[in-house]
Amino acid sequence: MARIRELSVGYIIDSNLPFSTFESAYLQELFRQLDSDLYAQIPWGRTSAKKELEDILSLKKAAVREELDEAVTQIHISFDLWTSPNRLAFISIFGHFVDRSNSHQSRLLAFRRQIGSHAGENLAYTVRNVVRDWGIDRKIGVSICDNAASNDVCLRNFYTNLDASITRADAEARRMRCFGHILNLVAQAFLYGDDAASFELQSEAYGMLERVEEDLEHWRAKGPVGKLHNIVKFIRASPQRTEAFKAHAREQEEADIYKLAEESTAELEVIQNNATRWNSTYMMIERALVKQSELNSFIQDLGLEADASKRVPMADILTSDDWKVLREVSHILEPIYNMTMRTQGWGTSGGHGRLWEVMTGMEYILEHLEDWRLLYEDETANHATEERRRAQGEELESVADTKSMSARPFVGGQTRERPLRQSRLPSRLQGFEITPLHVVYIAQ
Repeated sequence: MARIRELSVGYIIDSNLPFSTFESAYLQELFRQLDSDLYAQIPWGRTSAKKELEDILSLKKAAVREELDEAVTQIHISFDLWTSPNRLAFISIFGHFVDRSNSHQSRLLAFRRQIGSHAGENLAYTVRNVVRDWGIDRKIGVSICDNAASNDVCLRNFYTNLDASITRADAEARRMRCFGHILNLVAQAFLYGDDAASFELQSEAYGMLERVEEDLEHWRAKGPVGKLHNIVKFIRASPQRTEAFKAHAREQEEADIYKLAEESTAELEVIQNNATRWNSTYMMIERALVKQSELNSFIQDLGLEADASKRVPMADILTSDDWKVLREVSHILEPIYNMTMRTQGWGTSGGHGRLWEVMTGMEYILEHLEDWRLLYEDETANHATEERRRAQGEELESVADTKSMSARPFVGGQTRERPLRQSRLPSRLQGFEITPLHVVYIAQ
C-alpha cells in the first residue's frame, strides 16, 4: 500500500500536476473499474496527497541525511534562484559528494521560497540555515552559482560565518562560477552589448505599457537581429498571419522537388526569441536562415496589401547584407550553443558534463571568438586603407583586385578565411588526448 501511495504522489510531482489531480471523478471511476483494491490505496483528495508527500519527505530525508554523513568527500553545494510565473521567488540548493561506493551523487537539499530581498546577506542566511539543518556545516567544500555580484557577497558572508578561521581569500577560492552562466553572459554581450540586462528590462517595460512602436524601435536599433525579431513578432502576433506563413512555407516545400522528407508543422513556423534567453535568438536565426526564401517571398506578398498595418514595416525589411550578417552571427553563436547543450549533463555513464569538457570548452570558445575578432580587425583595417587610397585619388589596379580584397581581407600580403567550426581541441591543447575519464599527454 505504501508503494502505491508513493507512486501516486510521485506521479503528481514528476508531472508538475496539482494535488487535486486525483479528485477527478473520471479518473477515480477508471481506477475503480480496473482494480477496486488499487482504488482503495490511492490518496484521492488534495489533503491526502499533501499529507502523503510530507510523510515521504520525512522518510527520504532520513535516508539522504545518512548518505551525507557517510560521504567520503566534502559536500559541495550549488544553488540558484528564479521567479515563478506568479512572481514568487524560489531558491534550490543541491549537495554534491562521493559516497562510500566511490560514486558521484547529487541530492536536492532545499527547494523553498526566498523571502525578502535577493541581497547577498539574505541569501547567505538562507543557505546557512539549510546546511545547518542537514548537519553538514562542517563538511562544506566549494559552492557553485552564477556570476551575480550578490553571490560574491553571499558566499563571503556564508563561509566566514560558518567558520571564523576562513578568510575572505579562502571564501573567494571556494567560489566556483557556473560555466553555463558564463556562456550565457558571453552570448548576451555579443548580441545586446555590455548592458544586456538593461536592454531586456526596457523591452519588458515597453511590452507591459503596450508601447508597441517604441519596442520595435528598441529592437531595430540592434541591427539585423532586431529587425528579424520584429518580423517574427509581426507574423506571430496574428493567428491568421501565422497560418498564412505556414501555408506559404508548405507551398514552397511542395514546389521543392529535392525535399527528402516532409517538414512537421512546427518546422514550418518561425521561432520567436526574447532578450532573456540568448539561445532563443540563436534558434530564431537558425530557423530564419532555413526559411529565408519563404520569409522573403511572404513579406513581398504582404507588401501588396492596401492596409499598411498588414505589411511588414519598411524599416524592418531585411536586405541581402542583413542576411549575410545573420549568417555570420549564427556561425559565431553555434559553438557557444553546442557547448551549452553539451555541458548540461551529469557526466555519468560516459555522458557529457565532466570537468575536462568545461576546461577544454573554455579554451575552445575563447579561441573561436579570437579567430573572429582577428578577422573583423583585418576587415576594418583593410576598409580604412581602401578609403584612404580613394581619398588620395589612388586607383586600384583592377576591379578584380577590388573584389578580391573585399572577399578575402589581407594583412601584410596574407589572406584570412572565415573561421571554420570544427570539433577539435583548441590549438593550445593540441598534443593531449582526451578520454571520458582522464587526460593523457602524448609524447611528441
